[in-house]
Amino acid sequence: MTDDLAWMSSAQVCAHLGISLRTLDRRRKKEVNPFPEPDYSDVGAENKWYRYKVIEWQHQETLLKRTAAPSLSNAARDLRGRIVNRE
Repeated sequence: MTDDLAWMSSAQVCAHLGISLRTLDRRRKKEVNPFPEPDYSDVGAENKWYRYKVIEWQHQETLLKRTAAPSLSNAARDLRGRIVNRE
């Protein structure tokens, strides 16, 4: 068996990606490039993925175009430094 066909449990996937189980679940529900469904899943058993699918998904994530967060550095602020609405 090659290393690519090795199984990865949920805990191993999370450790590999540096995320929590909850974040893994959120990424499975994403609309754009969702994390793949488990290759093995059974009632009472741990979900398992092929390692190559995890690596492939991770590579696709790096190719996604990201938008920059809106800059608030020039936003109007009150005397305490809090952002105020411009209405």
